[in-house]
Amino acid sequence: MRTRHISVIGHVIGVLVIWIGLMYPASAAQASWLDRVKDIYQLPENVEQIQKDYEATKQQLEEQKDKLSETIRHSQETEEKLLQQNEALQKENERLQERLKAMEQVAIDKENRSRKITNMVIAVVVLVVLYFVLGRVFRYVVWRRQKRQMR
Repeated sequence: MRTRHISVIGHVIGVLVIWIGLMYPASAAQASWLDRVKDIYQLPENVEQIQKDYEATKQQLEEQKDKLSETIRHSQETEEKLLQQNEALQKENERLQERLKAMEQVAIDKENRSRKITNMVIAVVVLVVLYFVLGRVFRYVVWRRQKRQMR
């Protein structure tokens, strides 16, 4: 894009240099009076050609200006769309992060609940086993006392 702009400027400068070069008459040592008369009659053709070149260059510049404006507008629209997409994706990411945190919290709560249930079951089993063991120990102690008393 920038090289086209520089290229157009180069063309305009080239046309201006040619136009200025044609405006200066040739030195007297190189031209005879006959050549001068021919140059005078050809000068309107040269001026017309330079003017046509100028108009063509001006038209090209206008077209390139329009294309540049359209490209800038299109890039601004694209940038706006991308910014909107980025914002939507950020919101979606935040929502998913919150959802992930909630799911992790649910998993932690479930694990804690499972651990509590496991601890309670183990405690109940230990109490039941302890009850039976103490019952046996108590019976044994009672049996020993009765055996001593009988003797």
